[in-house]
Amino acid sequence: MQPGNGAAPEKPVRVLIVEDHRMFAEALVRALARVPGLSVVGAVTSATEARRMVQRSRPDVVLLDQVLPDGIGTEVAAAIRADHPGTRVVIVTGSHDDAHVREAAAAGCSGFVLKTQSVDELVGVVRRAASGEALVPRSVPRELAARIKRTVRQNRLGLTAREVEVLQLIAGGASNPGIAAHLNVSLHTVRNHVQNVIRKCDAHSKLEAVSTALREGVIHTPIRSMPA
Repeated sequence: MQPGNGAAPEKPVRVLIVEDHRMFAEALVRALARVPGLSVVGAVTSATEARRMVQRSRPDVVLLDQVLPDGIGTEVAAAIRADHPGTRVVIVTGSHDDAHVREAAAAGCSGFVLKTQSVDELVGVVRRAASGEALVPRSVPRELAARIKRTVRQNRLGLTAREVEVLQLIAGGASNPGIAAHLNVSLHTVRNHVQNVIRKCDAHSKLEAVSTALREGVIHTPIRSMPA
């Protein structure tokens, strides 16, 4: 910080590395430790250690190997996100296919990075994940990438798939009875969903919740209105 500047310096992005190949993990620690604005809070080799370390050190971003001795990365990611929704998780792997990317998004991961990518690219992913971006490999088809990014944003708000459906119907102008009829559920169930989406979107009304969901990219602008 420059003398006379009253602004507080930005806090470094706290990074936890979860990787069972020690040589690769140590190389990551050395590389990231030299990057201004990043702070490596630890490196562990198992899913069990990862959950314990997340609880203890509260990292901003977890770089998580997809294959661990005691678990699968996406399953570990889902557990971490359930306990610590503010922690971003990026899956690190040697290869990927569309199914793995979908699994990572469904688990609430913010990104998916290949071990063949450069340190500079990894640093960029870490910074963007910490800021809340959804990151998808360029090789993933555009339509799938868009769906995955919506899923990541949905998980960031803590919305279920049904709650997103309800929000989309509200955005289309449907009333609670109209939503109940469309989803074939009771009016009581719809009211519960509406209360949940308002709370999770930190809103005070259905309109405000829809506005938040549109801004976050969780739902899209309706092309035509639903019947009330």
